[in-house]
Parts: sequence; structure tokens; C-alpha cells
Amino acid sequence: MRRSTTVLLSLLAPALLVPATVLPATASAPTSASVRTVTYPGSGAEVTLDHLDRISGTTPAFQDFVERRLTRLWQANDPREKCRTAATMVVKTWRSDGYAFISDMGSFAPCPDGGYVQIAVRTDGRWRTPTRLGTQEVYGCRVLERFDVPAPIVPSRKCYDGDAVVSYPR
Repeated sequence: MRRSTTVLLSLLAPALLVPATVLPATASAPTSASVRTVTYPGSGAEVTLDHLDRISGTTPAFQDFVERRLTRLWQANDPREKCRTAATMVVKTWRSDGYAFISDMGSFAPCPDGGYVQIAVRTDGRWRTPTRLGTQEVYGCRVLERFDVPAPIVPSRKCYDGDAVVSYPR
């Protein structure tokens, strides 16, 4: 009995001495039931620096991000006070797992400069708008895959694979 206990302990000891950080961590992707989604009717919630309340169903972190991004758009386009409300984001869909589809973002009347669609992502706890996720065309499939963009965020759930417009995910 003593010998079998010693053998068993000698087999288990190395596993017990391995630091927890070396052991593989199991992480599960959020289930669709745990992801809170806000989808605004029509084209989406038209947000300007004067109307940040239109996305009150999202998190404070996302709302702060939108305010910072709109301020940058305003300052970059035309920093005159009359152009403050020209900076606009039309938020169509926001998800608690860190994705948002912005159906139009840019500077419009009274100081127009054009716009584009944008997918915002949260990485390392911060929201951002990667340049590659802003477009005036159909999104490239590889770009969407690189950012792990969920299909419900992608316009019409379509992407360009280099040869044709296909369903996303491929």
C-alpha cells in the first residue's frame, strides 16, 4: 500500500507543482443569449454632438467613444462652432461583445465633407474604428475575418472574396 501511494504521489507531484499560468485556460466565446444587441430602426440612430442621448441603450464606454470620435470628426473637418453638428454617426447596431455597425459616419450639412460605413470594435477594453473597417464599398471577406466580425453586424451579411460578392461568413 505504501509503495502504491508513493508511486501515485510521484506521478501527481509534477502536475501539482506546475504554476496555474502554465495550464491551458478554457475560455468560451459569449453565447448569443449572453450578447445584448441594440438595433435602431430605419437607417439607425443619427448621433451628433448635440444628440448623444440617441444611443442611451448602449454602454457609457461606447457613448464616450462616440463623443470622442464625433469631436475628432468635427475638429478635422471644420472646427468652426457652426460645423459642430455636421459630425454625424448613424449607429444601426451595437453589441455588448464589442462590435457596432455604423451605417454612416462623416461630416454633413451645414459643413459637408462626405461619409462612409464603419464597423467599430472594442479591443483591450477600448472602442476604436479601424481604418480597414471603414468603406464605401462591400467589405472584403478577409478583413471581416481578421477582426472576427460577427455576421449580424455585416451589412446584408455579404462580403467580397476577391472574385465575387458572397455570403458572410463564407
